[in-house]
Amino acid sequence: EWADGDAVVAAIQKYLPEFEAKTGIKVTIDLVSFSNALTQIETELSSGSSAYDSVMNIFIKALRWIRPGWIVPLDDYIAKDKFDIDDFAPALVDAHRLDGKLYAVPFASEVTLMLYRKDILDAAGLKAPTTFTELENVLKTTQKLPDYYSYVMRTIPAGVHFPAPVWMQGFGGNIFKDPPKDVTPTLNTPEAIEAITNFTDLIMKYSIGGGQILNEGDCQNALTQGKAGLWVDALGIFGPVLDPTKSTISDKFAIAMPPGGPKGQFPQIASHALAIPKAAKNKEAAWEFIKWATSKEMLLKGALESTWSTNPRKSVLTNADFAKKYSVAGVNRGELVTKSLEIAKCAYRVEPEFPEVGARLGQAIGEIISKQKSVKDALDAAQKDAVAIMKKAGRTITE
Repeated sequence: EWADGDAVVAAIQKYLPEFEAKTGIKVTIDLVSFSNALTQIETELSSGSSAYDSVMNIFIKALRWIRPGWIVPLDDYIAKDKFDIDDFAPALVDAHRLDGKLYAVPFASEVTLMLYRKDILDAAGLKAPTTFTELENVLKTTQKLPDYYSYVMRTIPAGVHFPAPVWMQGFGGNIFKDPPKDVTPTLNTPEAIEAITNFTDLIMKYSIGGGQILNEGDCQNALTQGKAGLWVDALGIFGPVLDPTKSTISDKFAIAMPPGGPKGQFPQIASHALAIPKAAKNKEAAWEFIKWATSKEMLLKGALESTWSTNPRKSVLTNADFAKKYSVAGVNRGELVTKSLEIAKCAYRVEPEFPEVGARLGQAIGEIISKQKSVKDALDAAQKDAVAIMKKAGRTITE
């Protein structure tokens, strides 16, 4: 049995009969939401449950689940079958390594990109913004209240920590000082304060949510209904906006790299992978499933015959048919993903305590946009709590 919370499972379900017919292995998939998967999989793994033979190794939980020995290394399986692990982008694979051993095989690559109304920017004589300064100029110029907001941003506490570090790193800050060597939280440094000030100002001035907390569905709806124009977030949740069966204006959008700050452009990435729990009863069968689900044939087929664009294989991202299908306004998503994977600096995201620290930063952002606290007060409080989280986990920090 396989537990997973990612939408990409739809493609696996579609082709699962082929795997079962070929191997004689019966697969039962347990579908849960991503937020529930974060806790449900951890509960199963930490309790030593043998309910699942394979689970999704979630990027921000990867080391948290690897370090206690809850999932098993896959190196012997990979060597035995000469599995082509080198075809996967290194940044995605390395997120699931510890002490030289690989514990999961990626099946999805997630990156932060910028989705925007190209027709509206063209009409205003504007190009896609590449810096935060250019971004604000685009938002200010194209805002047409009350019918059209130039911006939208996901702000739920457990989700906003994906786009927010684009700003933090762009201004020279980070979540931790120098992960993995130094995991001291750095949520209230001058750079972090400058970054979050800009991040929240744009939300309050230009986003359809203003001071409200929005989830990805709220953002998707605003864009598909023509009520908002630009979104910086995960490529994987842009799908409904770009789907002509769900949006009558899907052809008016374009995609680009997210804007950057004085220190550069820092897209964020995530690597979700398939792993085998230590307590799994059918490890050999689980490996056969993982090998099939992450094979070049399956990942290419899933990309071309469904909407599986968040692909982890280099050979798929550079495939000509993939480029033809996943180009938006002349821009190949595969090239943007490949570039993001090469330049991203996301060591902080695989620290075991990051989910709590990231959610606490998200809470602080909510306090700022709802005007409960100033940026400095909100980040000072978040920093204090983040330090406590790290100390409670027994991590060494420098204050």
